[in-house]
Amino acid sequence: MKKAGFVLLLYLFCMCVFLLSCSKNSMESTPINIGVNEWTGYDPLILADQLGIFKKNHVNVDVIRYSSAKEEMAAMKNGKLQGAGFTLDEVFSLINSGVKAKIVLIIDCSMGGDMVIGQQNIKTISDLTGKTIGYEGTVVGEFLLDRALSANHVRKSSVKLIDVHPENWLSAFKEKKVDALVCFNPVATILLDQERGNLLFSSANIPFEIIDVLIFSETFYNDNKSAMTKIVKTWFDALKYINTNIEKAADILASIKKIHPDDYRKGLKDLIAPDLEFNISVFHPESRKNIYKYSQVIINFMLSKGLLSKRMNTNDLFQPEILSAVHAINNKGDIK
Repeated sequence: MKKAGFVLLLYLFCMCVFLLSCSKNSMESTPINIGVNEWTGYDPLILADQLGIFKKNHVNVDVIRYSSAKEEMAAMKNGKLQGAGFTLDEVFSLINSGVKAKIVLIIDCSMGGDMVIGQQNIKTISDLTGKTIGYEGTVVGEFLLDRALSANHVRKSSVKLIDVHPENWLSAFKEKKVDALVCFNPVATILLDQERGNLLFSSANIPFEIIDVLIFSETFYNDNKSAMTKIVKTWFDALKYINTNIEKAADILASIKKIHPDDYRKGLKDLIAPDLEFNISVFHPESRKNIYKYSQVIINFMLSKGLLSKRMNTNDLFQPEILSAVHAINNKGDIK
């Protein structure tokens, strides 16, 4: 009897180990933390989290929202995030500060979603001479503003710049604490439609120069190719859901972000979210529109402003391996 009992216990123990092993293979128990800020382009990750698309693709992800890019960058530096959505300039700043990371996906290209918006009495960029401009003190804000001022022959020294946190953009504009604001959707659309703001300049004037990407820490990248493949597949699944169920998607995301669904939908027209095929093509170094070439525009700007200590190797930074794996899964038709 004792021997039979021992055999039974041994059998149950082995079964538990087997089941735990299967569970680990299908979905890691420890969540993968991915950070995003309030930029509309990152919303498919939030939607995927809400709709359970990550779980459907057998990957355990927590999408963590930050009210500003600065806070998100600090979390990445402190190792609180395994992955995050950032603009290219923010990635370059992180790497320059010592963070080791890899870019696996082009999330979107801002084609008007980043804007310089003036008060009702400000009609042009030239009207900003001697005026106060609010912006979040990040490179992308400075980059857009620099391009706007230089294109209109306005010296930066002739305007007053103040740092305004994104969560205060709307109130700063409403209370006329600023004459103009460098901001992005969904706030930008609200300022134009509800606060009678004037569009002075936008990323549509500098197409394909403000690019958002998905990064992972180098350590996580090296050890978790399967999980990243599932995450990137989930990204494209969420994009497909938005494209085919825009009303439901808008309702869900507008509720989360406390905006009107119409404002969410309007914000989508100002960005391009590249599909898998486009991503694969721009990650190819011989492509006419390869990301390695486009990224040099940002690098040159940052070097000219003393924001980078040296030119970085983008060939090592952009990694096409995960995109190729997603393409293979799509052709095979399953994911485990």
